[in-house]
Amino acid sequence: MYPTLFKIPFLPDWLADVKSYGVMLMVAFLTGIWMACRRADRSQANADTVLNIGFLSLICGVAGARIMFVWHYWDSRFANTPNPLAAVFDLRSGGLEFWGGPLLVIPVLIIYLRRYAKVSVRWYLDITAPSLAWGLAVTRIGCFLNGCCWGAACVDHTDPARERAEVPWAVHFPYGSPAMVQQFKFGQLTIPKELITIDRAGESTPFYAEYLKLAAADNGKTYTALNDRLTAARLAPARPEIAADPNKLARANEELQAATRALQQFTQSDPIGAVEQHARRFGLTAAQLWEMAQHYHSKPAHPTQLYETISASIICLVLTLLFYYRERHGIVLGWFLMLYSISRILNESIRQDNPLDSMGLTISQLISIGTFVTGLAWVIVLHAKFPKFSPRAVPFVYPDEPSPQPATR
Repeated sequence: MYPTLFKIPFLPDWLADVKSYGVMLMVAFLTGIWMACRRADRSQANADTVLNIGFLSLICGVAGARIMFVWHYWDSRFANTPNPLAAVFDLRSGGLEFWGGPLLVIPVLIIYLRRYAKVSVRWYLDITAPSLAWGLAVTRIGCFLNGCCWGAACVDHTDPARERAEVPWAVHFPYGSPAMVQQFKFGQLTIPKELITIDRAGESTPFYAEYLKLAAADNGKTYTALNDRLTAARLAPARPEIAADPNKLARANEELQAATRALQQFTQSDPIGAVEQHARRFGLTAAQLWEMAQHYHSKPAHPTQLYETISASIICLVLTLLFYYRERHGIVLGWFLMLYSISRILNESIRQDNPLDSMGLTISQLISIGTFVTGLAWVIVLHAKFPKFSPRAVPFVYPDEPSPQPATR
């Protein structure tokens, strides 16, 4: 799990991190656009239109996926934050739901292709559909590196210690990862009480790994400095030269109050201070607490992110072959909706990150049922109501070239 690939030097911390998910999203976009432009060139479509489709898909895809995530998890993740609006736009820790992307992208592309580009909607959606599957395949690698979209625990139940994996490709997510935290809350694993704290909802949870790491790096220096300041402030009023001077005594009392507030704020509001105070309750240092945390990780879990990378890659290959051998415009989009819906329903059945809060299904499973029906209906309507080849599927011609024959692919 590598949520941050590397840091850019000389930049502030909030800007220096290069996130693995963002990198893979960009790789998915660039390679997907390249593949779509190649298909456009081979079928005599306008590559510039495909490029515009790509940029619209990137913007609307991220926006739609974020909107769906915020809508789905508003009560549990956003409503009770100090600044909900800021939390909505904070994408540094992830928070996208895939189906929100296509549900916004497809209508936007239809409007763009019909009203502004004035080209065949069926033709151009066929060109871009395989790239959508490819983009998903690459992006799921980013999910794996980020530690989101994890699978259920796959422990060999014949193992008394419940540590042996049921399948050889199972993965262990590190301490503090979302998968490990959820397994702890589900009672699937235990950790020492020294590593447990109370979250905002009043539930027991493992200490946030980043806080432990920061506190270990601080090594108690800030706590010691503030505590030494408070100790000196407590002793100051008893010194004869201060006790005899009302002005000095007043200043000493003010310093005592300020030192007390500073230590309280550090231990109650600062993550490093909270870890340091928690460690001292058990006679430990923050560095020892962090060292202890390194020995704990999640139970073996299905790498569902990689499962989806494999399935989406296969779908991309199937759709690409279908594109070149199809006998009807628009068919590729319909098959994308059907194939990916089946894949997603199966994948969701072994994922553990999404709640079963939609008629006994995950929200993605419920949407996938709807998109499968939509894709099937689209294919049926194509055969029943539309001509094989769109009349608007006219090959793109540069101004100085003669007009070619109408496109058939």
